[in-house]
Amino acid sequence: MSDGVPEPPLGWAGGLSALGLDLTDERVYRYILSTHGATVRDIARSVRLTQPATERSLERMIELGMLRATSSEIPAYVAGEGVGPSGLVEQVYVPEPPNRTLGRLFQNQAAGLIRAGVAVEQMAQLYLTSREREPGDHPPLRVVQGTDSVNEAIHDLITATGTQLLLLDRHPYVRDSEPRHLGDAIFDLLARGVELRTIYAADAYRVEGYAAYMSQASQFGQQARVAENIPLRYLVSDGNCAVLPLTADGPWLSSALFLYDTLFVADLVRCFEEFWNRATPLEGDGATDESETFTAEEVTLLVMLSSELTEAAIGRQLGASARTIGRRLAILQHKLGAHTRFGMGAEAARRGLL
Repeated sequence: MSDGVPEPPLGWAGGLSALGLDLTDERVYRYILSTHGATVRDIARSVRLTQPATERSLERMIELGMLRATSSEIPAYVAGEGVGPSGLVEQVYVPEPPNRTLGRLFQNQAAGLIRAGVAVEQMAQLYLTSREREPGDHPPLRVVQGTDSVNEAIHDLITATGTQLLLLDRHPYVRDSEPRHLGDAIFDLLARGVELRTIYAADAYRVEGYAAYMSQASQFGQQARVAENIPLRYLVSDGNCAVLPLTADGPWLSSALFLYDTLFVADLVRCFEEFWNRATPLEGDGATDESETFTAEEVTLLVMLSSELTEAAIGRQLGASARTIGRRLAILQHKLGAHTRFGMGAEAARRGLL
C-alpha cells in the first residue's frame, strides 16, 4: 500500500484502460473502494492530485455509474456537550458494487468490439470490390454467422491447413452436419502429416463419446494435453488464421470471428504455447504397460474420483478410512503413470476406463 492507496497486483496497473479509465481514475477508484466513501479533499490528498483533477476523475466515474455522490453531515464538538451535529454537510463519493458496474461496462465494450468487427469486415469488402482481387486475397477479418455456416467455414479451414493446427477445445462446440464432418477432416489432416496440437478442457470428458474421439485422434498422431480451466476456445491454422467464438446457441457455436495475418493471431499462438506448457499430457509418461489390467474396484475408485468426491466421501461409500482410500489412489496413480490426480483422470479417460 502506498499513500493510503492499495497497489494493484504486479502487471495489473492500467487494467481498466479498456473500459475508458486512465491510471489517475484507477488510483482514485482504488482509494474510494478501500475507504467505502471519501470526500474530494481526502481523495486529492491521499492520491496526491490537485482538487480540479480529482473532480474531473470523479465526474467521469459518476457518468459511468461506478460512483455516486451523497451528502454526509459534518459533526462538531461543543464544549461541555460533546460531539453533535454542526448543521453543515459535505459531499462524499461512494462506490457502486464493482462486479455489477464494471461487468456492465465490459459487456458494453465487448458488444462494441463485435460491432466494430462487423464494420471492419464490411469496409474490407468495399475495399476489395473497388479493385481487382488477387488470388488468395482475403480481408483481415470476417464474421461467420449460423451454426451450419460456422461448421462449413471451420471444416474448410481445417482442410486447407498445410503445416500446423493449434486448438484450444472447450464449449461451445461446433455442431457437426452433413456432409462436412469435422472429425473426418481432423483425421484426414493427421493422415497428411500436418501437426495437430490440442489442449482439451476437463469438461470434454462429460461429452458422451468425446473421450473415444480424443483417444483415436491421439493414436493417429495428435499431440494432446488437458487443462482444468481454459478461458477461451480458439484455433489457429498455419500460424496466420485464427477462429474465435462470438455467440452460442446452447452448446453450439452460432457465430465466429475469423482473423487473418494480424498481430492478434501471433499473440494467440504465444498464448497457446503458455497454456501448453502448463497443461497435463493426455497420454501416460511411458512408465507403465498399456496392456495392464485394472480391477473393478480400481475402476470404481476412478469413477468416484472423477465425480469430485473427496477421499473421505469415497471411504464412507466403500466402508474404508480416508487414509486407506488415499493409499489406494496413490497406488492407482502410479499404475496409470500420472503425475497428478488431475492427470490420473485424464489418463483413465484416455484408456477408456471412464
